[in-house]
Amino acid sequence: MAITIIFVCDSGLVSSVMGAKVLRNRLQKEHLHVTVETFRAKEIPTETTFLIGPRKIVSDLPVDSTCKVFAVDHLLAAASYDDLIETIRNELMQRD
Repeated sequence: MAITIIFVCDSGLVSSVMGAKVLRNRLQKEHLHVTVETFRAKEIPTETTFLIGPRKIVSDLPVDSTCKVFAVDHLLAAASYDDLIETIRNELMQRD
């Protein structure tokens, strides 16, 4: 099963699109083949495994207990995604 990361923000347009672009570039640089999709915080798919977004938004979202949530303070800083990258790498290794 492929890994999909859901990137959220209030509108699903501005900050999530910019953050998702930074994250996609980082994933590509790390040679991790993962899908990143953007959604409005109110429209998160029910079967979400990885959720990422601004801390002020994701900290208040009701999510399934199996969902791994990553809060980011600086969406445009590639280093903000270090924990997520490491978790994704470990998840992919477990699946192989």
